Amino acid sequence: MKKIVKFLGTFLCAFALFSFAAFLALRVLPYPELAEFRKRDYSLALTDKNGVTLRVFPARDGVRREWTDIQDVPQSVRNVFIRAEDKRFYYHIGVDPVAVVAGAARNASAGRVVSGASTITMQLARLIKPHARGFGGKMAEAVDALRLEARLSKDAILELWLNAIPFGSNIEGIGAFSRARFGVAATELDAARAAALAVVPRRPGLYDPVYNAEASLAAAKQLAARCGVDDGAVAAAVAEAAAPADALAAGAQTGAKNPFYAPHFAERTRALLSSRAEPLDAAHGVHARRPVKTTLDLDLQLYAEERLGAELAKLSLNRVSNGSVLAIENSTGAVLCYVGSASWFDDAVSGKIDGVRTRNQPGSCLKPFLYALALDSGFGPNAILPDIPSVFGAGEAYIPANFNRRFNGPARMRVALASSLNVPAVWMLERIGVSRFEDNLVSLGFVSIAEKRGAYGTGLALGNAEVSLEELARAFSAFQREGKLVDLRFIEEDTGGDRSANGAQAMSPYAAFVIRDILSDKASRWMGFGAAPMFSTPFQAMFKTGTANQYQNIWALGATRRWTVGVWMGNFSGATVVGKTGSSIPARIAADILGALEMAAPDSAAPESAALNSVTLSGAGEMVDVEICALSGMRATRLCAGTLREWLLRDRTPDFCDWHRADAFDYPGEFETWLAERLRAGQARRGHGAIRLPRHGSVFYLDPSLPADAQAIRIETSGFGDGALVFVDGAPAGSLDSAGVFMLPVSRGKRAVFVEDDENGAHVEFEVR
Repeated sequence: MKKIVKFLGTFLCAFALFSFAAFLALRVLPYPELAEFRKRDYSLALTDKNGVTLRVFPARDGVRREWTDIQDVPQSVRNVFIRAEDKRFYYHIGVDPVAVVAGAARNASAGRVVSGASTITMQLARLIKPHARGFGGKMAEAVDALRLEARLSKDAILELWLNAIPFGSNIEGIGAFSRARFGVAATELDAARAAALAVVPRRPGLYDPVYNAEASLAAAKQLAARCGVDDGAVAAAVAEAAAPADALAAGAQTGAKNPFYAPHFAERTRALLSSRAEPLDAAHGVHARRPVKTTLDLDLQLYAEERLGAELAKLSLNRVSNGSVLAIENSTGAVLCYVGSASWFDDAVSGKIDGVRTRNQPGSCLKPFLYALALDSGFGPNAILPDIPSVFGAGEAYIPANFNRRFNGPARMRVALASSLNVPAVWMLERIGVSRFEDNLVSLGFVSIAEKRGAYGTGLALGNAEVSLEELARAFSAFQREGKLVDLRFIEEDTGGDRSANGAQAMSPYAAFVIRDILSDKASRWMGFGAAPMFSTPFQAMFKTGTANQYQNIWALGATRRWTVGVWMGNFSGATVVGKTGSSIPARIAADILGALEMAAPDSAAPESAALNSVTLSGAGEMVDVEICALSGMRATRLCAGTLREWLLRDRTPDFCDWHRADAFDYPGEFETWLAERLRAGQARRGHGAIRLPRHGSVFYLDPSLPADAQAIRIETSGFGDGALVFVDGAPAGSLDSAGVFMLPVSRGKRAVFVEDDENGAHVEFEVR
């Protein structure tokens, strides 16, 4: 007996040592396949700022595979899957001896293999390292299952398996299949839905509700009976899963099984993540296990899409077939709304093109940046700019006109910008310098300008360059940030990427303040826009609009203290717009989106008040509120008929008005012709005689469609007395009229014109071809 006890003791010790050694070997020996399996790519799921799924991109291998942490899978769902595949999962070591014996008996009875006795752990082992069929493959699978059990907890094994189950249709894992069949994440499943899904891996072609609802229901009911799940609930779940997935075109509707919101934004965010050398963090790789929360506000996105679509529907006959909207948060650069086109799915109008980044001529939308540069160059908002017929340039002469086809004489900078007058803008650009303005735009983030620096003339003031909506909106937000730029942000908790430009001072705080004050000044925009009801908002807001290419591109920029919105409308084909449209249309959209933002989060901050006597802006010196003459822009006197108040830097306050005198009303001499032709009150100060038009070196072309005797060149002067003589190529040609103008009949060739009176003389040379 003692020998038997001794033998048993020795055997048990040896078995224990062998088992321990085997356990150590299973746990410690390399298992590279498991390491690679755990590094697998997963689908990139993007959500909006509130966690609503926008889009789920397949993994790099094209498989839809979404990760779900085991603790987020409801216990009832886990129980159903365990009951379906391995009811003793928590009680075996990877291989279930009871199942092996039972399976062998069933196979022998049937005379063929009807049960493989695979456990969940063995199934996972086969997914990690596929084996050949047959007894040898089964044994290798069993060994790998033991290796898994030696290394991982039961919950870790179950988690890996649930996220790797092949469901067919290029879908793996409970998370991706739950979304594909029910339009929800695995976290939102219940036992009935789980029963409809858990039977599919056995034979996806037979039991997937989409392909065979009847067989699926029968199998799911059998499983439900073993799990104590109500038959009626299971039938409803199978019917729901069998319902056709919404087409992608309808995927932007609430409840769609395949969410497809904000496609241009989603594509751009995926590209942004893919371009990074380093992932955001362990939870946000290029194809992350967990959803990546973006900055987008889906409610705002859907509202913007609806507003854009409604306005475009009214313009279908005008060939305005597309549009884009961008809304950002000024303080952070967070992109809240990103509408790239009217419809991603409308290939007839190139809907997949991203209009937020497409470059088009912006019209007058560059003017605020020009005048901000002027303010930082010594000009004030009270500066008088000439809005009179003018020619800019030389050989390639440029003759701008205002939108309303009128010339308004002396215009204060405030009025010139608020009413978007063209001639004063070009006049200002000539004095600032085109190259300097190009440099300024580049510093504001206009990469499009940098690429063609030096190719623009004075037409840049009126938007002859091509820029993107993104560039405009980002730069426009600087007016609400005391002149500082902000990088656009697409990821809610983004700490990666290049943020070096954040806070870069693109203009002085004073210039930013004055420009936003001008562009929110209803009275000053009256000359150009009248009552402009689209700009009348119940909250403080600034607006700038623009049109270009015969209304082919219409723009609007709007901003409040917290938000900036940009809207572009036109077409991607370059087709000529039919009829007139106008920038008031995108302006309405911008105002409505700002209104939606303000309504969702009312601003408790007090608005800027013109009642302040003085205010100090960081880095800008002291700014004072000065009473000025409405006509001359100089400090008002008791003789000035109309006065108003203007924000000026203390060291730039003007002299007292010398236009209004007790016995006369004097304009500067450059307004002489404008006064005479429009029969305005007052007189122009007589200065040195000069020929204003044409510019020296200009080249004119005869219009072949008109008789030569029906064409003439306007010689416009200032500073000459009445009846001053005009000589052409040395021969007398006539005299100036009372407005200082002479209409010269044209003929081809080079011409030299000389004008003189008793005190002055001036000449100009040009060519007619």
